[in-house]
This record gives sequence, C-alpha cells and structure tokens, in this order.
Amino acid sequence: MDRTRSVSESQSLPTYHLKKSQDNSPPGTAESISTSSSLSSLQSVPNKARHEFAKYSLTKVLADYKFLGNIITFKPQEAYGFIRSEQVTGDVFFSLNHMDSTDKASCTTGALGRWVNFVIKDCGKKSMEARRVSLVPSSTTVSYLSGRVMNWAKIGCFIQVTSGLGLQHLHNRLFAPLVETDELVIGEVGLGVTFKVHVDRSFRLEGRDVKRGENNDANSIEKGNAKVRKSRRRAVTEGSIVGNEEDEGTTEGEKLMSLKHITNEEFSDELVIAVESMDACDLSALFDKQLKTRLSTLAQQPVGSKVVVAVIKRAAKLEGINVEEKITRMVMANFEIICSTKQGCAVVQACLENFCPANKVMLAEQLLELDTVDEFSVLWVHGSYIFSLMLGSLDENSLSMVGFSLSGHYVTLSSHIRHYKPVRALLVSLVNTDSFNEILPEVEQELVSLACNKFGHFIISALIESSPSSTKSRLISKFTSKIATLSIHQVCHAVIVTALEQGTASTQAAFIEEVCTVSTNQADMAVIKLTKDRYGHVVVLAMLKVSRHKQVHNVLKASILCKQDELIENEFAAKVMKTIKTEFHNRTSGNYSK
Repeated sequence: MDRTRSVSESQSLPTYHLKKSQDNSPPGTAESISTSSSLSSLQSVPNKARHEFAKYSLTKVLADYKFLGNIITFKPQEAYGFIRSEQVTGDVFFSLNHMDSTDKASCTTGALGRWVNFVIKDCGKKSMEARRVSLVPSSTTVSYLSGRVMNWAKIGCFIQVTSGLGLQHLHNRLFAPLVETDELVIGEVGLGVTFKVHVDRSFRLEGRDVKRGENNDANSIEKGNAKVRKSRRRAVTEGSIVGNEEDEGTTEGEKLMSLKHITNEEFSDELVIAVESMDACDLSALFDKQLKTRLSTLAQQPVGSKVVVAVIKRAAKLEGINVEEKITRMVMANFEIICSTKQGCAVVQACLENFCPANKVMLAEQLLELDTVDEFSVLWVHGSYIFSLMLGSLDENSLSMVGFSLSGHYVTLSSHIRHYKPVRALLVSLVNTDSFNEILPEVEQELVSLACNKFGHFIISALIESSPSSTKSRLISKFTSKIATLSIHQVCHAVIVTALEQGTASTQAAFIEEVCTVSTNQADMAVIKLTKDRYGHVVVLAMLKVSRHKQVHNVLKASILCKQDELIENEFAAKVMKTIKTEFHNRTSGNYSK
C-alpha cells in the first residue's frame, strides 16, 4: 500500500539547499535545475573541485527530467496557467509559448485538468517556471529513474543516477532522506534502486520513494528484515566485517587462530584448482555458502584470497550468474580494509582485470571517496598498482577530482620511494585533460630539482614523453643553460637524454650548441668534459644520434675530434670516438643509415 507523505513530515526533515547558478558554472546549465541537495552537503568537503564537478554532473543528468502534473488554472486571454504536481512543492507557472503548436490548440479549447509533462527552470527570487510543457494521457505515471546507493549519512543516502546521461557523468549524487528509503538496508552500498525526483520552492532536490531495483538479489536484504534498523555511518553488506556480542570478549590472538583454522580446514590449493572447472550452479553455491558472509576477511588471507581470486576469474567466464555484482558491492563496502593487505590488493586487482566495464568503473570510483594525502598514502602501501589500473576506468572529470585531491603535495610525493609510481601514473593520465594546466605549475616550479631526484626523475621523463607538444616544449625549455651541469648528474642525465629524444629540431640544436660553445670563464668546450664523464658521455651519444643528417651534427663531431688526443685514453670518451668512427666507416662503405 502506498504511503502518503504529509506536509508536516516533509517540512520536519533536514534538507540541503540548492545553490543557484553562478556566472562561473559550466556552460549549458543555465536553463536547467541549478543543483542538488546532495551537492550542498559536499560544501563541507575541502576539495572544491569535487563539489564543482558533482554540481555540473548532476545538472547535466537531470536537465531533461520530466515532471508530471495537471493544469489547475488557465487563462486563455493571457496565455498562461499553473500546474500542480506531487513532485513539486507549490504550483508551477507555465506559458503557452513553451508548448508546441498542437498542444496550444488543445489548451485553448479546454486546458483545466489536463495532464502534462514539463521540466523546471529556476527564474530567481524563489520563482520557478515550467518549460517544454507537453500534454500527456491521464494514464501517464510519474517518471522513475534508476541509480545505485553510493554511501550513507545519518539522515539519508546518496544515490548515483545511472539513467539517461548518468553513466556519462559518473560522479553525480542525489540525496534521499531516510524516510524515503524504507525498503533499503541502512549501510548497504552498490545497491541498484529506482526513485522519483522531488523539488521544493527553494529548489532543493531529493530522491523520493526509493525502492530496490528489480535485478537485486533477494539474499542481499536478509539483514534488512529486522524490525528495528540502526543507523550507522560505515557501509555494511554481506561481506562486511561486523562485530557481534560473542566477539567482544575474543582476544586478537584467538581471532587470528580461528581465522587460520578456517582457511586451513575449509580452503586449500586444491579448492583453487577445483574452482577453475566449476559450472555456474556450483560456483554460486560455493560463493553463497562459504564466501558471501566473510569475503572481506578471506580476501586478506593467503589461502582465502587465492580462492576469492579464482572465483572472480571463473565468474567472469560464466554467464547467467550475479556473483560478479555481489563481489563488486562487497569490495566497494570494504575497499580500504581489503586494500590494507597485499592479498586484498590482489583480489581488487583480479576484479579490475576481469569484471565488466560498469563494475570496473564502480570500483575505480572508490578513489573519489579518498579526500586526503594520508588516505592515498595508505592505499599506496600495497595498492599502487591497482591505483594505476583504476585510473584507466575513470572519466576526465573523475581523474581531475583525484588530481586536485593531491594538490600541494606533488613535489613531496614524487620524491618518495613508495609514492612516485602512482603519482607518475596519475600525472600521465592527466596530461590531456584541462585540469593538468592547473596542476602543472606546482611540478614546474621544482622541475630541475625533481629531475635530479632518484625517484622524481622518472616522473619528469614520463611527463616529457607523454605531454602534448606545447607542454613538452615548455618543460624541456626549463633545462636551457643548464645542460652542461645536469648532463653529468647521476640521474638527471637520463632526463636530458629524454629531452633530446623528445624535443624539436631547434631545441636539439640549441642544446648541442650550448655545450659546443666556449664561454669566457672556461678553457674548453663543455662537450669535452661530458665526453669523458661516466654519465655525460651518454648525453653526448644521444646528441650524436638525434642530430644525424643535420648541420649541427658536424659541429658536434668537430668539437669532439679537435681534442681526440686527450680523449683517446678515457674509457667513456672511447665509446664516443668509436661511435663517430663507426658512422664514418658506414658512410664510406655505403651502409650508412638514412
């Protein structure tokens, strides 16, 4: 039986206010609902970019949402009227100018009581108007959207809209109060739901009448059958670690011994092999009986994680079972816990390598829930590789949100042995996004010092290799007038080689001329010193290679050969001289590469 929502009930609920559109809003949002109640709650999040992207995304997703109502007032002479809808608080003004010609003619002969679909426009000063109004049959029902529950708060949940453009703007969130989520288990995330949209006079958006989606497994709501539901902040699903009264007196040693007993008695390497040949029925039975209620715990154990990985790989090959979706929800609910161990990261890696694109995206979006550098650092202890895998499943906006989360810390992170690899993967993923131009100056200010760092130089080389031409030239130009010094550095010489290989012909010529010119305060050309140096000769060899068939190539060779008498006994210079002589021999014998 449908429940009727009273006015007093609606007014007593805590809500989040919508912000009206500002001049700096992304283009294309002016004629649609300005934002969501879920977005205002994000004002407490220190990451401003997260809020802006979420606001823009939800606006795009709901721009074409059709509300349902009926005409209660109409004045033909003035060509306007009012619509009343259970989805909107208060009556909504509409004009005939916002109806097509066929519907206009119908309204002039009798508009009162007719049912219409319409979209909402914020006209300022707490005024709303209907746009794109169209007559519909009286049998038309309210439009319900699909989505997934992503996280919970004390007063409700946040839903990711997946209908329409929802999957193109994955970080959208719509708030739904607890009173509208009676069918859901508080704390359960990743759950598919359906809902309708409601907006009040202050343009506060909410999800209403939230129900479980038709494709959700009935077993996943076993914990929701209790008459009393306790609100909790942390997400809980079948695979969550949930304490109980019997465990309160258990010592840590007893828990470890109990867990070891479980993995030794119930799981073994033989079971891992057996999983590889199971059919859909047997695999589902194994999952439901032995894995479902303790997946997050088993995922962190040596033997248990092997079994879970084997189930993940087998489930990806079989059709007609929903084990993949269940595991996805469980991993999402316990993401940080699972990723705290090497074995847990192996489980997440198996999910990212074997699951369908939609589930990969849902897992990858867990990165958006990490707000601080410390949270990312904890993940990178064992999960730097899965972090890199997740980046490949995120869209540009989501990548930017992750990128901005680390703003102000790139130089420090790039110089750390445990952090430079994930930072390198992130920056390389961002090079073709608009947000990279905002992040780059932070790295650019310390470019030379990072290039001389034993970990940071990997990041600088990667950026030079992967950046667009304009950015690449901008980075390489930072080494101008420092080539002679940096080329003999034990790690920076590798960056100079990369700059030579990736630079334009004019940049290459400028670098070569810089070391082949005698300055007033030195006796010899810098290229002579480089040729005799353990690291510098590698740069000289790169210069010879990239300048071949160019005029500056002869200048470089002449600068070296004029001092060949003092170079011949040096082991590093001998390699350079051999390269020059081999090139001459190949040219005279007709084997010179062109």
